[in-house]
Amino acid sequence: MTVGIVSAVGRMLPTGVTAFSIPQAIQTDAAINPGNSGGPLLNLRGEIIGVNAQIAASGTGTNSGVGFAIPSNIVRLVVPVLIERGEYQWPWLGVEGTDVTLSLAIANELDSQGGAYINGVVDGGPAASAGLRGSVGTELVEGLAVPVGGDVVIEADGKPINFFSDLLVAVAFKNPGDTIELTIIRDGVRQQIGVELAPRR
Repeated sequence: MTVGIVSAVGRMLPTGVTAFSIPQAIQTDAAINPGNSGGPLLNLRGEIIGVNAQIAASGTGTNSGVGFAIPSNIVRLVVPVLIERGEYQWPWLGVEGTDVTLSLAIANELDSQGGAYINGVVDGGPAASAGLRGSVGTELVEGLAVPVGGDVVIEADGKPINFFSDLLVAVAFKNPGDTIELTIIRDGVRQQIGVELAPRR
């Protein structure tokens, strides 16, 4: 077993196998090295809060002081299904996006900073089928080309979306076939769009 100080939560953890990431990862200084990943990350009460999974490696492939654990709520969600069915189907929205930065807010004439900016939608994906819109061009803000015209998601199922990662987390805890109700800002107007999620492909 390993135990370490938690230095950040809510990180997006790239799998290194697909283009998708594991949401809500825990950043820790636990000594995760080849051979001991998969062990539990414990809190001071001895409770399992995550499963150690990856490290930010040095050139030798050994621990450089930063590790990442899959949070226990994701483990509880996925593992029983893996045991029962042998696979887990993640839900898929079919968008690429980013946080709403100050430059994005200025270029898109948004009232405030915050939300998940939709930079693009995958052709034939759930978001495209529901009518979500990605960027249609760029505007210069202080010499920087900033995407404009994309929808900004500010709520998912009535819960605030402050960052793009919040949207990914909201999707992750749904199932393929579920509908996620999104509140968006498009051309300065608040709208509701329901998107039926598909299995990740």
